[in-house]
Amino acid sequence: MLSSALDVLRERGVARLTTREVASRAGVSEGSIFYHFRDRQGLLTAVFDEALRPLFAFKNDMDPTVVGELEDVRAVLEQYVAAVHTFLDDGLELLVAAHGDAGLRDEVGAVVTANDFGPHRGVAAMGEYFGALQEAGIIASDVDTGAAAYLMVSATFLRSAQPKLFGHSHGIPPMSDVIDAVLRMLGARARESRSV
Repeated sequence: MLSSALDVLRERGVARLTTREVASRAGVSEGSIFYHFRDRQGLLTAVFDEALRPLFAFKNDMDPTVVGELEDVRAVLEQYVAAVHTFLDDGLELLVAAHGDAGLRDEVGAVVTANDFGPHRGVAAMGEYFGALQEAGIIASDVDTGAAAYLMVSATFLRSAQPKLFGHSHGIPPMSDVIDAVLRMLGARARESRSV
């Protein structure tokens, strides 16, 4: 049902997301949609949850205890970039479309607020990861891990969002360069080699 809801959102926009359309595409009764999601707002919450799945999976896979060298940290950052890109492929269109209509903005805003969705969660998760690396002595002790996390999340978000919002990728450096810069900022102790 959620893949059908995402299909409707992509093709017709959030304003035309109806339980009837989703039920028709999913091959189920509209009552089934109400049973599983209660209402349209419940359906929107489930769509966000589904779109966020790659980010939650990534967070669960972050384990600073298995990091032994820079390439391990690089691999985690590359996985994060891929997870954010996957999320924004589904979630950004919903957010942008919702802001074009005051009623939808309030409805989607209520879902976002009720579930505490937002980039601050990615900053917190990345900050915890960097903090654990710092405690393990893998990154420099004087690094502001919260600021480093904010920079990593911001760069990743902008890299994924800019083409969708502005229709071009002008001025965006390769992600490997961004990751290199973040790793240098962290003062990661290990051999540096480019893998991206």
